[in-house]
Amino acid sequence: MEEAVASSEPEIFAVGTVIASCVEAYRDIYQDRHFELDDRAPDVRILGSADLMAQMLDKLIDNAVSFSPSASTITITLTMSERDVSIRVSNFGPLLPESMRSQLFDSLVSIREEHGQRHHLGLGLYIVALIVDFHRGRVRAEDLPDGSGVSFDIELPRVR
Repeated sequence: MEEAVASSEPEIFAVGTVIASCVEAYRDIYQDRHFELDDRAPDVRILGSADLMAQMLDKLIDNAVSFSPSASTITITLTMSERDVSIRVSNFGPLLPESMRSQLFDSLVSIREEHGQRHHLGLGLYIVALIVDFHRGRVRAEDLPDGSGVSFDIELPRVR
């Protein structure tokens, strides 16, 4: 996986366009959730891979759907500063376990309870971290301030 990410050819692309397209697909795929896109960074461009960005968002959304109750809202927010674009994926649901916080983005770590036939290898957030690193960004996970759920925050350098 590391080699596949590292061998991607970087190009300049509008991150909001990629995310908006993904969110439209999620609305069709996950009809038992509501998706809210708050794009406050119109036309911001980054250097990287649009395909990897879509894969990263897929992993974060899969995670959000797994931990949020049916009919709840998953919010994707894009904001920008002078240097960075920030992507936040937040959902209602259980808070992050204190004992696992430092390991969330490690390979083969999963905090999900197994339900039925669906097993998780614990690679999703590890792949997110690899993709964020490829884009020379930062990722962190934290509980929402009101204790109603969690957010995953990604900061990526902008192209000016």
